[in-house]
Amino acid sequence: MEITFTRTSERTYTTVLVRDDGVVIHVPSFDRPAWLPHDLAHYVVEHALALTHGFWACVAAGAVFPGMKVISGHQPPRAVARSQAIIKAAGQHGTEAEVLVGILVEITRQELDTNWLVASARLAEAWRASPPARDTLSADEMQHVCTALRDIQRQWQALAIGQSITVTWSYNRSRHQSAARSRRQAGSSFSGG
Repeated sequence: MEITFTRTSERTYTTVLVRDDGVVIHVPSFDRPAWLPHDLAHYVVEHALALTHGFWACVAAGAVFPGMKVISGHQPPRAVARSQAIIKAAGQHGTEAEVLVGILVEITRQELDTNWLVASARLAEAWRASPPARDTLSADEMQHVCTALRDIQRQWQALAIGQSITVTWSYNRSRHQSAARSRRQAGSSFSGG
């Protein structure tokens, strides 16, 4: 699945994705980012931590969340039922991914990743599903995510109005593992992992 984030003004953007089945979907953006688009932060965190029940893993598997619009392509038979089943299966782990993205963006923006004691306390305070979708983050994992967030944030800030960042999400349903690679359409690359 290819996801393209296009900067439309200093604080607005559009997100369009092309799923592996050829369906093209517009993802609404509700934030007005001064730092980094929320859905792009989701991509970085979910990719770096190989989250299998996060937003992008669900979308790659066929979920169409409220507000998303199919632009072109043909949805497979029973697409609505499949989407609902994927969203239901993600359940509290999808919410857990949302909380994890929020806390990791906060840690990155406040540069708390240089102080594991403070950062680990923030991570411990964050809500976790019961049972959690994954083990608690290690210092190395947190540092990896924070570095990836800073890298993509610098690339985002360097974009001119109308330029895009395109990332690729690969989803292996048989093993429930995700991996991703990305490239910036303007030529430089983001290495999230």
